[in-house]
This record gives sequence, C-alpha cells and structure tokens, in this order.
Amino acid sequence: MKNTCQKTNNKGFTMIEMIVVMLVIAVILGAVLPALIGASNNSRVASAAGTIRSLQTAATNYYNSNGGSYTGLSMATLASGNYLPAGVTGTDSWNGTITVAPDANASWFDITLTAVPTAQATALTTQVANIVQSTPTYTAASLTWKAAF
Repeated sequence: MKNTCQKTNNKGFTMIEMIVVMLVIAVILGAVLPALIGASNNSRVASAAGTIRSLQTAATNYYNSNGGSYTGLSMATLASGNYLPAGVTGTDSWNGTITVAPDANASWFDITLTAVPTAQATALTTQVANIVQSTPTYTAASLTWKAAF
C-alpha cells in the first residue's frame, strides 16, 4: 500500500501566532512601564529632598560663620565659601533652578525650587517636612520654604 500522507514544510509563524506574541508583549509592557515611571518620579523627589537637606545644613553653617546672620546668603556665597557638598548645584531634579535668599530681616531664609510638577510637589512637601520646619508655598510650579537656624 502506498503512503498518501504528505509532509508539509512549515517554515515561520502564522499571522495569528505573531499577533498573540505581540499582545502578550503589550500586556507585559503595560504592567511594567507605570512602575518604572513611578520609580523615576520617586527618585527625583528623593534627590530634591536630599538637596534641600544639604542646603539647610549649608545655610546653618553659613549662619554660624557669619555672626548669626543670613545677610548675603545665596547659592553663590554657599558655593564660594565651600558650604555646599560636591554635586549640589543651582539646578533641581526637574531642571529648574534652586535659589537660597535671606528674608528682609536676615533671620530667615527662603529655599525655592522651580519647575516642580504638581504631582511631585505634594510628595516633596511631605519628605521635606522633617527637614525644614515650615509649610511651603506652591505657585506656578515653584515651591518655596521659609527656614531658620
């Protein structure tokens, strides 16, 4: 008896198999990407909180070295007096600017971060609450804390 079964030579994948594989990849990416974006935002908040802690310490050292006054306090004077640790610059985690300035009486100073997204402003305010004993004001994507020694 003669064998009538033919061998077929299937090379490659069918269109249905390719679509199923792409759907599985899309579902996995849909689950992973939000977590990665959240981690990026959390790291920016943590970085900004660390910068504020460094500025608080630098301003306190400036206050002690300057006879108990914040007169003349700025990012430039903190940098030129070697009060700032390496890596602390006038740029925040969102590529905005950081300013430090005394108030009118030089008994308080303001730390202002610009370009802070609204979603991260609340998280940053919470993290910084233990560092700077004041509630910040948030206007036009800028956070400003009043701080003192």
